Amino acid sequence: MLRLRGGAGTADISPLGAEPHSLRDATGHELLWQAGAEWRRHAPILFPIVGRVPDDTITVDGATYPLTQHGFARDLEWDVVEATESSATLQLSDSAETRARFPFAFELTARYVMDDVGLATTYEVLNPGDSPIPVSIGSHPAFAWPLEPGVARTDHVVVFDEPEPAPIRRLDHTLVLPEAQPTPVVGGTLRLDPGLFAADAIVMDQVASRGLSYLAPSGRGIRMTWDDAVDVFVVWSRPTGADLLCLEPCVGGAAPIDFAGELRDKPGVRIVGPGETLTMGYRVEPLLP
Repeated sequence: MLRLRGGAGTADISPLGAEPHSLRDATGHELLWQAGAEWRRHAPILFPIVGRVPDDTITVDGATYPLTQHGFARDLEWDVVEATESSATLQLSDSAETRARFPFAFELTARYVMDDVGLATTYEVLNPGDSPIPVSIGSHPAFAWPLEPGVARTDHVVVFDEPEPAPIRRLDHTLVLPEAQPTPVVGGTLRLDPGLFAADAIVMDQVASRGLSYLAPSGRGIRMTWDDAVDVFVVWSRPTGADLLCLEPCVGGAAPIDFAGELRDKPGVRIVGPGETLTMGYRVEPLLP
């Protein structure tokens, strides 16, 4: 485990999946979900797909490959390229194992920096090959919900920086349904309730904001901001209930439930040309009461 320290707190990063396991504010208060029977992850990286594809199978140039939900990056050991007191850079490259599921060359880099403001995360997808690669990438951090012991989950809010009137999408077996749904965000405020997730995730595929605040009544919480590469934002918790709230900035999303065809034609996929790099970044800042 790599521990990063900065004025805003500490972060622990595991080389398995390059996944953050802890984010504590300057008082030592834990903000990330600490895994459990309901969901055994903390903040996985989603690559080379976000969400699922029908039958957990992709098609590339007419050939089919098995690729399960959110891809494989979260389950593989990454190389630690650099580690300092306040930063870590980890890398995952293609191998025979990955090419059996995703037949492309790639270099995926995750860089974490803990400073006086918070934890900055940057992903870079480099195409070192000689043909274009179709990819999506996202982050799936789960925050504690409630943020403080003894506080009702229904007393928490997510406040987006901008009004979010656009309709949302819902999922069926983690695939996107065709019908848009009215957003539960009122103005820019999402009042949290476990019932919001009875129909699974809230998929905002027309998100206007570049930031939000997730808050308990005391003011404790997190401020999250993301760059312009992000085009889908997902809010999720277990439909069956769990003390976690996932706030997920993504490039691309799950496939439509009726999608069939080449991976390069899946809605939301980005095409990274030979020698090109796709970059996505976001920041999480602890907020003290």
